[in-house]
Amino acid sequence: MNENVKKLLDLQEADRIIREKSNQVESIERRQQSLNEKIESIKSNEKQRKEEFAQLQQESEVKNDRADELQDQIRKYEKRLDEGIISFKETEALKEKIEHTTNRLEELEDEAIDIMMEIDKLKQKRSKEKSKSANEIDKIESNIEDLEREKEQLTSEIEEKSKDRESIEEKIPDRLINQYNRLKATTHQPVVQIRNGVCQGCQMSVSKNTIKQARSDQGIATCENCSRILYIR
Repeated sequence: MNENVKKLLDLQEADRIIREKSNQVESIERRQQSLNEKIESIKSNEKQRKEEFAQLQQESEVKNDRADELQDQIRKYEKRLDEGIISFKETEALKEKIEHTTNRLEELEDEAIDIMMEIDKLKQKRSKEKSKSANEIDKIESNIEDLEREKEQLTSEIEEKSKDRESIEEKIPDRLINQYNRLKATTHQPVVQIRNGVCQGCQMSVSKNTIKQARSDQGIATCENCSRILYIR
């Protein structure tokens, strides 16, 4: 086998390793992005639950404030009845207002109690949910850190293999490098074996002269069909 073909095979193997490790890095980055999106989703859900809880508390405060206002109004009506010199018609009107306001007050108090009971339940539920969310985020962040270390290791290996590739490339004539790079633009295997008279790249038969050239340590054999660089072990 031609010595330059051997070097091209080494170059091709280096490219294969770099490509595979680069694909692994891209896969890790996609997984990290997915995990970060999951963290954002957990935080968003937690924020929504917090806002819903705050809204419920605000609703409770509004009802309690309104109940206090009605209680004050009832006291004013009662004071007017006790202290004022008013007509029978005015007395009946005040009694009706007191009754109506009292009924509304009782409704508000019942609603306020229901909300307070719901708030108490949510407090316990939220405590568990917050703890669960925090634990989930801790686990995901730990996973992301593990992936980052893996990515850094792969990146380091790619850099080392790229240096090896440069060293190999320097030993190959420019015309062959150009030929190899042109082929690499369309295939991951610019250099392939001839097996049983067939190019293992395009799976087409090659001529006897091409086979003879591939066996020789002089010159470079190429496939008449796909232009790949050929060799025979």
